[in-house]
Amino acid sequence: MSDVKGLLQNVASGEMTPEAAELELKIKPFEDLGYAKPDCHRAVRQGVAEVIYGACKTVEQIIGISKSLVEHGQKTVLITRLDAEKATAVNKEIPLDYRDM
Repeated sequence: MSDVKGLLQNVASGEMTPEAAELELKIKPFEDLGYAKPDCHRAVRQGVAEVIYGACKTVEQIIGISKSLVEHGQKTVLITRLDAEKATAVNKEIPLDYRDM
């Protein structure tokens, strides 16, 4: 389940026990990609979604982290410090609204 509301709906409908939902919330807020651990529940805890610092990451890492966040329910992904060259490469895989600042 990718979001807290869905978990609560599953508990309310009897599809999931409260204990199973609690365990999911405890162990699934992060996804270990090997090179990064995106915080998929940051928006729930902090009110602001996870942000990717693009300067020190490869194009493949940025794409992998972005896909992970979207798969876990994050609707918008902000990538900071992304240069034009990386943005062009990432945009081939994931549509971007790139703004060079």
